[in-house]
Amino acid sequence: MKELALFVVEANSHTYATGGGEVSPQRPGYTELEHQKGDWLLRDSYVGHFRAPGMTTVYFKGQPAWTMAYGGVGTQPGKYETTKESFGFLKSALVLATPELPYRGPKKYEKDGRRYEMDVRGGLDEFDGSERIFNGDDLEFSQLFFGGIVISRDSNRELIYPWNL
Repeated sequence: MKELALFVVEANSHTYATGGGEVSPQRPGYTELEHQKGDWLLRDSYVGHFRAPGMTTVYFKGQPAWTMAYGGVGTQPGKYETTKESFGFLKSALVLATPELPYRGPKKYEKDGRRYEMDVRGGLDEFDGSERIFNGDDLEFSQLFFGGIVISRDSNRELIYPWNL
């Protein structure tokens, strides 16, 4: 789990948060980002802009091992003119994720009058949470996220845990 957390933080700092890793999408209309290191591959896939639900999947040795879905209101109605600044601020928060909190950004981050807040329940194996961006006291952005490890079955219908791949 520690290796997974380290990889998620590294991969997120090389994809959306820093504008890197864009690849040809597997689904029309989606934006997809990738980062690979050794046996690990992260693929982030989202659609839309003001409301942009998506899913991040981490593969280990070619098999899905961890996933996180995210979405919600995103940019608040009536706040679309703040999107560029709000998303720029979101990216600056996302690069501050740590292996102890690899999901999105830190629990709190403030800069230039904006504030990012992230709440999460559970651990890397199973979690859910929310994130919000405020400009002063004005909510500009919010979304939910949830995810955890992937447990599959082999051809004999036996459980395959990610750490046994």
